[in-house]
Amino acid sequence: MTRSFCFLSKKGGVGKTTFSLNCAHALAFSRFRTLLVDMDGQANLTRHLLKGAGNPGDTPAPGSAVPAGFPDISQVLLKRCAPHEAILTTGYENLDLLAGSTSLDDLPILDARLIREPARFKLILQELAPDYDFILVDCPPIVNWLTRMVLFAVEGVIVPIQAEPYALQGLQDLIPMLDKMTATAQLYKIVVNMYRSNTQLHQNILREIGEEFPGRIAKQTVRQTIQLAEAAREGLSIFEYAPASIGALDLYALCWELFELSPEKVKSNIRSRGRESGAAQTDGTGPDAGSGRPMEISPDPETTPEAA
Repeated sequence: MTRSFCFLSKKGGVGKTTFSLNCAHALAFSRFRTLLVDMDGQANLTRHLLKGAGNPGDTPAPGSAVPAGFPDISQVLLKRCAPHEAILTTGYENLDLLAGSTSLDDLPILDARLIREPARFKLILQELAPDYDFILVDCPPIVNWLTRMVLFAVEGVIVPIQAEPYALQGLQDLIPMLDKMTATAQLYKIVVNMYRSNTQLHQNILREIGEEFPGRIAKQTVRQTIQLAEAAREGLSIFEYAPASIGALDLYALCWELFELSPEKVKSNIRSRGRESGAAQTDGTGPDAGSGRPMEISPDPETTPEAA
């Protein structure tokens, strides 16, 4: 059964996109088929993965986060492209992308029914879900019609925060709103980023958040480290850039807690994927077979939609 989560915060710069990206990498490295969906109008997640693909010819088109001719989430929401046709491979095994768009905020101008049809995104995920074990959605840092559409489609909300003075106030605004929206996803976990356990301030704030929202904060925090920012600059996950760093160790441990992983579950999944791969190679149904293969993020003209 596919599990779906979104990363949501009303404040920018708290590590929302960093968590989305690295959690997806951790799941993909453990052989879980993972789809990342970029619903943030800044499209930073999409730009990161395009940069990490390492293709110098993949220059985004003007006003877009993807190269010319490649589909993105805006075209799917407007029903100009089928969901499966918009999936891009990222160059990483088991990790696909439904690319973001810098024009997301303007979509209601093109189709006013979008705001009145919050189930449209849910139908998209339902169509894609059979192909994946996990679907992770990066939300915009604001609660708007896009966010509500995502909340209607996923099962849980992960809220990244920093242990800073205004963090508790922000949670006091966001969490009650999520609790009232009974027809949508509920708060799954609050995760603390850029945590410094050697400071009294961070210790006190973490304790206050735990007292205000008992049982709703992840036990694993992610400690402050410059290597997370350096990895983002290079277009890499922290597991590639600095696999032995505290950032990599903390994020992998956090993923195991959030997604209820265990050594037995990961080993079983790896064995299962190995058997599926072997069967696909023998019966001709591998990832390159058929027309349902996701498009690669590549400048090769033979792989572009125009040539299809």
